[in-house]
Parts: sequence; C-alpha cells; structure tokens
Amino acid sequence: MTTGVAHIAAYLEVLHKYRDLVADAYINGGITLSDETQRALYLLKQHRALVPSMQDEFRLNSSLSRHLDEVFLRQRNYAVSANFAEQIDRLPQLIDEYLKACLDNRSEDRDTYSDDFKSGVFELAEGLDSFLALMRSLADNRFANVSTLEQKKRQNEFYLGKCEQIGVALGALQATTLLEQLSGSSLLLPLLQIYQSQILERLPQWRASLMDISTVLKEYLYRLRQVEPQAQRLRAFARFLRKNPDYSPPDVDELNHLPDWCSTFEGFKISAHADLSDNLTRDVLVEIAQAIPAPKLRFAVERQAGQMITDDAQDRVSIIVASPVQRAFALYLKAARLSQVPMSAIEWLRKMPDYPLIDEAAWLVYALHAWQILEAKKKISDLAMRRMEANVAYPGLSEAMSGNLIVTDVEIWKKA
Repeated sequence: MTTGVAHIAAYLEVLHKYRDLVADAYINGGITLSDETQRALYLLKQHRALVPSMQDEFRLNSSLSRHLDEVFLRQRNYAVSANFAEQIDRLPQLIDEYLKACLDNRSEDRDTYSDDFKSGVFELAEGLDSFLALMRSLADNRFANVSTLEQKKRQNEFYLGKCEQIGVALGALQATTLLEQLSGSSLLLPLLQIYQSQILERLPQWRASLMDISTVLKEYLYRLRQVEPQAQRLRAFARFLRKNPDYSPPDVDELNHLPDWCSTFEGFKISAHADLSDNLTRDVLVEIAQAIPAPKLRFAVERQAGQMITDDAQDRVSIIVASPVQRAFALYLKAARLSQVPMSAIEWLRKMPDYPLIDEAAWLVYALHAWQILEAKKKISDLAMRRMEANVAYPGLSEAMSGNLIVTDVEIWKKA
C-alpha cells in the first residue's frame, strides 16, 4: 500500500510542477511543442496527462479534461453520454454551428464550437482506442476474470454484440455525408484536418483490430459451445459424488454388461511404422517402392473469363490496309505486264504523282524484296527482271577489293 501511495504522490507532484502547462493546455485546447517546453511536455505525456493531437502539438487527456470540466462547471454544447452513436451524431451539429459563427463573424462562438468539436473528436478517438484495447485483452486472456463457463459465454455474446455496434460506428465515421459537410466550405478546413488526423487516418487500423477481435471471439464462442455438453456431464458427476461420498466404481470384470460409456469410448488408435534399421525390411520396401507406378503429371490450364455478347453485337472484321509502297509496287507490276520493253522502276515512280513521299532507295529495296517473295511463290513467271548495278570503291581500296554492289535501278517487263 505504501508503494501505491508513493506512486500517486509522485504523479501528482509532476502535475503540480508543470501546472502552468496543464492549465494552458486546458484553457487553449492544446499546447505547442517548443525547445523550452520539450522535456516537460514529454514527461507529462509519459504520465498520460497529455496526448499527441497533431504534429508538434499536445492536448490534455480526455479524462483529466472531463474532471476539470466538472470542477469548474464548464458547459459543453450538445453534451452527450459515452455512447459512440450519440457522439457521432453530435459532430454534424457542431460543424453547422461553427460554420454559422464564421459566416456571422462571431469569433468567440466560433472558437467555442471549434474547441467543442476538437474535444468531441479526441474523446471519440480515445474511446474507440480504449474500448478496442479492453476487447483485445479480454479476448486474448479468454475472460480470465470470471470462473464459470456460463459467465464466459455470456461475456462472449455480450462483447460480440458490442463489436457489431463498433462496426456500425466506424461505418458512420466514414459516411460520405459527414465528409461532404466538412469539405463543403474552406472555412471548415481546421475541423477537417483534425477529423482526418484523429479519425480517417486511424479507421483502417481500427477496422483491422475489430476484425481480429471478432474472429477470436467467434472462435472462442464456438469452442465454449463444444465444451458445454462435457462440462454439464462433469458437473452432474460432481454433484453425484457430493451426494454419494462413499461411491466407488465397480470392477469391470464383475459386470455382466458393460456400461454405456464403454460403447462411446473410441479406444486407442494404433499406427504401424516400418523399421528402416533392419536390412531385410529395407529390401522389401525397395521392392514395394519400385512396384508403385509413377504418377502422371497433369497441368491445369486456366481458361480466361469470357464476356457476354449482346443481341445487337456485330461480328468484328479486321480490314488489312496495304501500305503506299505495296500499292505502288502492285500498280508497277500491272503496268509492266502491259509493256513489251523493260520498264524502269525509278522512272515509273517519278511519273506517279500519287506517291511523292516514297523514297527511291526504299522503293528499290522493297521492289527487290517483293520480287524474291513472289518469285518463290511462282506468281511472276510471266515477267522478267534486270538489276542495274554500279560498282563503288571506297577511298583507300581498289575497285576489285571493294566488293560492294549498288543497285541503281530495276527493270521489269513481260516475257515474249
């Protein structure tokens, strides 16, 4: 008991030493971190008198703030109980009153509603954190504070209902109506920042924690329902022994008929394993293994999901459009079939005004390449071709050593 008194006295001594900072945080709704107050604020945070609100800002703990409200009879607008639904319903009213005060230029009322909104958001966030922490501890220790099965079952069902209420509350905090109200005016930007930092950014963490707790509670409730019949039989047997303290179980060998519980006993499950240390056993196992056929490997091919075809859908037809050089070469072959004398490809291209963008060098390359393809397919057996080549020697090399042949033109004509 002396140690507890000493700890409480030390805690109150810290509050008394930094009473000016505590009063400042209570009156102004928060206090900003600075070089002079850094050590003091972190010490108050360590003693849970202050909690972080935003970056480099601290606010008074909600429980301590409520205590000071009661001491100094401070009245809050739209005061509610600890019910989360009522606390959430209070926020739109405070937002509306804050916006009206801003539009009417009532600075004192605006600050009052701003402080009330921030306090409501902080209390709501702290309440959710505390409740989820309590639920986590109860779920992890399996309601160790109660001793009977019925108490554990009732607590489990009760807190499962509370988890459903918390889920509804989290859905209301993320409702589009409240967010649209906060985003409807630039005057509400300070309230929106507080709501985002304290509620919206922590919603995923709260949802994940609530899902884990609900999973543990449901699994534990399922186990309790499985244990319940066995527990009832044990309690009935315990009552029977209390009423009959001299009872002793009969000898099974003296019974003409086995009791009913013998028929429900599953017995011991015996499993045999081969002795690999014995060489004879190993040889037999090798023969068995060799007699087992090899498994057939089958690879499952996943089919891609199809799409619904509407009644008015039409079959798609892919139209392949020839390039300009392809169309030009087709016309050139058509003209060559009508000519009995060799027809120059370069001169023919220069006379065609429809293809001014075709480069002459690219035209010759395509003509030679297309001629090889058509010749392999035997589609130009009625035509003849002649290449006009020029030997080019690079500086420093002789004409005989250069080996480079330059095609300057191509002539095609119809065979006689």
